[in-house]
This record gives sequence, structure tokens and C-alpha cells, in this order.
Amino acid sequence: MKTYAYQFSRLLSMFFSDQNINKRIVNYSLILSCFYLVVRIIDNVILQMNSLGDEWFFIRDLSFYLDNGYYLSVLNGFSIPITILSSWIFNFTGDLSLSLRLSNTFSNFILIIYLFYRKDLVKNDFKKIFTIFLFMLIGTMGGMFTGTNDSIFNASLVIIFSEIYLHIRKSKSNNIIMVIAFTSCILSRPHFIIYLPMVFLSLVILYVIRNGWIVKNIFSSISINFFTSIILVVLFNYPKIIESNFKHNQGNYLPEFLFFTYSDKSGTYKTNDPGFNWTQWHFYSQMVSNQSGNYLFAPVVEWNEVQEFKEKNTDYSLPSSYQEYLQNHPLSVIKRFPFSIIEISLMSIRHLGLFLFMIPAWLYYKINNKAFDSSIFISILILSTIFIWALIWPRYIDNRWLVSIYIMVLIMVTNKNNFVPHILEKKHLMLNIIIMDFITVWALWKWKIFLHI
Repeated sequence: MKTYAYQFSRLLSMFFSDQNINKRIVNYSLILSCFYLVVRIIDNVILQMNSLGDEWFFIRDLSFYLDNGYYLSVLNGFSIPITILSSWIFNFTGDLSLSLRLSNTFSNFILIIYLFYRKDLVKNDFKKIFTIFLFMLIGTMGGMFTGTNDSIFNASLVIIFSEIYLHIRKSKSNNIIMVIAFTSCILSRPHFIIYLPMVFLSLVILYVIRNGWIVKNIFSSISINFFTSIILVVLFNYPKIIESNFKHNQGNYLPEFLFFTYSDKSGTYKTNDPGFNWTQWHFYSQMVSNQSGNYLFAPVVEWNEVQEFKEKNTDYSLPSSYQEYLQNHPLSVIKRFPFSIIEISLMSIRHLGLFLFMIPAWLYYKINNKAFDSSIFISILILSTIFIWALIWPRYIDNRWLVSIYIMVLIMVTNKNNFVPHILEKKHLMLNIIIMDFITVWALWKWKIFLHI
């Protein structure tokens, strides 16, 4: 393996030996990435039809909030950060869908500004290269500009990850920013329950590798900021406290204690069936695909087909939540896991090029050489988050759930201090720029610039 890496590295050195050509590649790629991002913003904010996908839920929630106010909206269940922001923008646009899309776009720009100007996060040496990859990544995620809370949720996660990373590096972390990010993340989506445990797990692993178990680390400023945000989340949910309304509208899909986060995703724009369940829908779709011998990228079947199966097979229980999938279908979990990893790895090429494939080799090198620096935290976080998603979801994992860790990949690989011989060097970044340029040009050509015309 080392021999192949060495030979490949030598080959790259030959291709990217001329620094003047490298600078031109970077400059042209920067122009392409900026153009691509602008195209995707116009495409998804202006040209895409309204109420597409999950946007249907958020339009409904924003309309209810505007008609009934904050108190009843909290009792009904809604995503507080994106709805409040969208309501302010609605005063200028008068359009529910456009207000939500502009709010999502605004969240993206806040994240970009944070990444560019947060001290010690992205090194100046490779800021151009980081910008290329960041703009191409955000552009490939169409949902980052539609009327959902994807962007504000992912931006909050990236800021949490980054502030903790800076804290580990002994750089000055910003407690106020961290508390705001924790609060926004928890209020935005219940999926924080997947990511935040991975953050603390990655911290514990890093601490144990470095120093052994030290109890005082539990009481660090990170934990204090987290529990402060929990208090704020409870205060934002004061109507539920007053009314003793400690429930959500998603049945078994979510644990009961998640009543204080966005949880009103009852029903769907796809069917009026009150028995609709997202986990059952995806589990059954994968099961049908497996029976036909297709284990990768299973298409979603019509919900009517799931209904018919449930009526004919009353003795067979389709899982209605993450927990039921793990507890009642362990064999399916084990069989599905490697295929989920393969799907994530292959689809990551569209968003990151070859970077995700480098992370395991990079981590192995670091551990083998006992180089337990702060970037170990990022690599463990990346891999553990991918593994947990591969375990808990019965079908293909939408890459929008991995945007936050993909951005952490970019922060990690564009830091010269993280370079390791033959695995991650500037020439590998240059190769990845070429790959992403080809993918981006191909996408623009395929769509004839705008996808939604």
C-alpha cells in the first residue's frame, strides 16, 4: 500500500511541478467555483418551483406562525430559528417560499463569512483553494438554498465543530458564538441528537489517546456552553412548559424527550395517509431493491405500495423509527452497513473529490506515528458521524446530512500542518481541484447552466 502511495505521489509531483501553471489552475478554478455558486443560488432560490420537497413543511409552519404568533406555533411545533428569520424577510418579500429560501441563503453567507474571518481556522496559505472546494460543495447541495432549515442547521454544526477544534488547538474559542450555535442547532432539527454525541465521543477518544481519562475534562468550557444552550432552548419553548405540553407530532419516529426541538413533520406532501412513516417508507424501498439484487442506491417506491404491504403482512412489522430499525432488525442493519459506506464514499466524489478516501489513510499514519494533534478530533468526528448514519438509516443517506462534516474535511485538508508524505500534500489538493473542475463543468453542461429552466 505504501509503495502504491509513493508511486502515485511521484506521478503527481511530475504533473504539478510548475508553480506558475498551478497558480493559473487555482485562479481559473476560483472563477469557476464563484460562477457555479451564483448559478446554483439563482437556480434554487428563483427558478425552482415552490413547495418542492421538505419546503412544503416550512411554508406551512411559516404561514401558521404569521397567522397565529409565537405561542401557538411553539405548541404546534416548528423550527424556531428559520421561521423567525423568514418572518422578518417576509415583511419585505410578501412571499412565503422566497422568504424561506432567502433565509437559507443568508445562513449560507453567514457561514462563509465565519469560515473566512474566524481567526486561526482556515490558513491564509490555502484560503483560495479552500474557497474553491467550499463553493463547489455548497453549490452541489441544492437543498442549501431551498426553503428548509438545512443551511441554518448545518451552519450551526460547522460552527460548533470549528469552535471545539479551536479550543483543542489552544486557540481562543468564542463562548458566545458556541452557545448561539448550540442553541440554533438544537432548536432547528432533532437530528442534533445524532451529531452532538459524536462530538463528545470524538473529544473523549482524543483525550484518552493523549492523556488517559481525566475527569476534569468533562467540566470544560465546551460542556458549560452546551448546558447553557440547553437552558436557552427550554426558555424558547416556554409555551410548552406553561401548558405542560411535553410531546411532539411524530409518534415513534422521534424519542419523546425531543419535544423541545423542531418535530412537527407529521404527514407529508406525498400522501394524505395518516399512517405515513418515513422510516417504514425507506426501509421497505431498500427491502424491495435488495430482493431484486440491487443493494446500492435503491429507488424510493410509491407509498401506496408500502400501504399494501402493511395491510397484507400484518405479522411483519416495518420499523417506524431509528430505534426500532436497530432493535428489531439487527440482521438488516449488519447487511446494510457496508453498502451504506460504499454509497457515501462514491457520492462524496461529487462533493469532495477524493478527499474522503484520504481520511482513513491519514488517520492511520497519524496513529502509527503517535502524532495525536488536534486534527485527530476532526478525522474521528468525520468517520464516526458517517458510521452512525450508516448504522441507523435503512436506505441511501442523503448527502445533505453530511454537509457539516464535509466542510470539516475541507478545513482539515487545506491546513498545511496536516500534510503527511504521499497521502496529503499540495499536489493532492491540485489533483482534487482538477477533478472538481471536471465534475462542475460536466454538471453545468448537462443542465445547460440552469437545472430548473
